[in-house]
Amino acid sequence: QHMEFVAAVSHELRTPVAVINSAAGNLADGVVAEPGRVKKYGETIQGEARRLGETVERVLQLAGLGSGRPLPMTPLAVQALVHDAVGRLSPDAARAGIDVQVQVDADLPAIVGDAGMLLSAVQNLVGNAIKYAGSDRWVRVSASAVGGSRPEVRIAVEDHGAGLSADERRKVFEPFYRGRDAVANQVQGSGLGLSLVQRIADAHGGRVELVSEPGHGSTFTICLAAAPDLPATAAAAPGTTATAPSAS
Repeated sequence: QHMEFVAAVSHELRTPVAVINSAAGNLADGVVAEPGRVKKYGETIQGEARRLGETVERVLQLAGLGSGRPLPMTPLAVQALVHDAVGRLSPDAARAGIDVQVQVDADLPAIVGDAGMLLSAVQNLVGNAIKYAGSDRWVRVSASAVGGSRPEVRIAVEDHGAGLSADERRKVFEPFYRGRDAVANQVQGSGLGLSLVQRIADAHGGRVELVSEPGHGSTFTICLAAAPDLPATAAAAPGTTATAPSAS
């Protein structure tokens, strides 16, 4: 399995490296001189470098999750987590003409987790939804709380894209798996994002739920245990350190 993983990673890294090398070589050799084409080549290099960096980052995150080391768990404010993830992808949404709607319930309880990992998980889902939004160019990101014996916070990302068949739903969380629509439309991606999302949810004692039908879009939901005794105001936004309330 390790060798198959290494082979798959190598394949995913080889393509952007080849494109960057070719484009940079043409620029360096003076093959391309017209300003408009130079700009286009620069954009190609920038896009492939970003793709390369994202793949490397996801591989490193998967390796970290598989190392067995405990995650640094911190109280987190869900509203800040969602808005941060959406905000980081707003340039992608704007370029694609996607309307990303955010609906976060008021007074959500905090959650406890690794801020960087959970931010990455939400970003992966939102990024996928932007890629596969469908003809109406619409994505919704919502967060809500569910009570009961085990209170949960659920972060859902919904699109109106092509949806997934039953066979695709069974395989979509496997590393490097890409659905038929992604392959047919040559949508860029490594096939690691959803596998990473599931691994991150598992590492936090949560789960990922998927509802999807061909022609009716998809909804991916990260379900995490709530921390109802911790006020949301005591939790931190991603990238900051929360100060838990002192014991009385």
